[in-house]
Amino acid sequence: RVVLELCPLGHQLRPGALDKLSSALRSRFMQCGNINIDDLDEGIQFRREAVSLCPEGHADRDEYLNNLARSLKSRFRHQGKPNDLDEAISLHEEALRLCPVGHKYRDVSLDNLGGSLVTRFNKCGNIDDIIRAVSLHREALTLCPPGNPDRNIKLNNLALAL
Repeated sequence: RVVLELCPLGHQLRPGALDKLSSALRSRFMQCGNINIDDLDEGIQFRREAVSLCPEGHADRDEYLNNLARSLKSRFRHQGKPNDLDEAISLHEEALRLCPVGHKYRDVSLDNLGGSLVTRFNKCGNIDDIIRAVSLHREALTLCPPGNPDRNIKLNNLALAL
C-alpha cells in the first residue's frame, strides 16, 4: 500500500503497483482460509483500475487482463456468481486477442481461457465450452515442446479438460 501511495494517478508504475497489491491481497485471501472476501473484492477493484490505466496497445495489458480474470474466477469459486465467471472468460478472450501467433505469452492466454471454459462447463454443462477448452489446451501444449518447463502444466490442464 505504501508503494501504491508513491505512485499517484498518472504515474507510469501505478498499474504494476496496483497489480502487485492485488496479488498480495489474493494470496492473503487464499492463505487465510478464504475467510475475508473483502481482500478478494478489493484486489479485483485494484486490478480493474490497472486494466483501465493500460489502453489498447499497452505492452502489459494482456497480463493485467489475465490477472483480473483469474481474480474474478477465484471469486466465482467462492461465491458462485455466474457473472464473475462470464466476465473472466471475456477478459481471457481479450487477452488472447492481444497474444497472436508468435507472442511469447500466447500459451498462457490459451491455457487460462481453456481453464475458465472448463470451469464453466463443469458448472453449466455446455458442450461447446468443453470442446473449445480442449482445443485451446491442445494449442497451448503445442507451444510448449518437450523440455519446456511449463509443458507439464499444459499436459495436466489438457488431461483435466479431456
